[in-house]
Amino acid sequence: LDAFYTSPKIIGAMYDALSNNGFTGGRILEPSMAIGNFFGKMPQEMRGNSSLHGVELDSISGRIAQKLYPSADIKITGFEQTTFRDNSFDLAVGNVPFGDSSLHEKKYDKYHFKIHDHFFAKSLDKVKENGIVAFITSTGTMDKKNTSVRKYLAERAELVGAIRLPSGAFKASAGTDVDSDIIFLQKRPQPIELTADNMPNWVELGQTENGLPINNYFAENPDMVLGEMVEGNKMFGREGTSCVAIEGANLDDLLADAVKNIHFETITR
Repeated sequence: LDAFYTSPKIIGAMYDALSNNGFTGGRILEPSMAIGNFFGKMPQEMRGNSSLHGVELDSISGRIAQKLYPSADIKITGFEQTTFRDNSFDLAVGNVPFGDSSLHEKKYDKYHFKIHDHFFAKSLDKVKENGIVAFITSTGTMDKKNTSVRKYLAERAELVGAIRLPSGAFKASAGTDVDSDIIFLQKRPQPIELTADNMPNWVELGQTENGLPINNYFAENPDMVLGEMVEGNKMFGREGTSCVAIEGANLDDLLADAVKNIHFETITR
């Protein structure tokens, strides 16, 4: 159910954001890689400068990825079963599985993370200081009422940018109208303690101009919402909000403009 394939144009935009900020390569982890579209769309120079490491639970997809990228280290297992060293990657990138299911891993069990939150938490542990986690995830990561996961992430990383995609962004590649965001986090040197006095705005929710609940980051940066927020979310038949495409708008152009607004400290290898 989680095997959605990511549009090459969206992957390309994510790499544009990384390249714009000086990322030229390093140790790269894709923790839920399917057949490896993120490896395939990686700029040639970046790939040549990198050591690629991937994880895929599905054996068929994983074996296809191993054939496509024989020089990469690709493990066919669940991400929760992997034992990569902490602080060992420059970048974690991908389209993480999301839903109401949970993974079981002793280090994280006490947090009761949903599957997508687990991927964020573990990937942040795996990247180095100032390393980047760039994931596509459900809009629930940014918009759910319970702020505990965002607070956990904000203690360990700075949000350097996020892009809300229109619900049809994965229609051609995955056949789904899933509502999703691209989130860029940069790992802090050390976790910090957050209180009401120093809480980053993106931990809390705000409102759109028409009064719909949305993460404060998007409320303050409406140009990073590549559509119109409306009531109703078709995914799983739940109520909520959805980002619908603006008639006549070109998603490629909107993405190109949005990634120019993502800025972070240049990563040095």
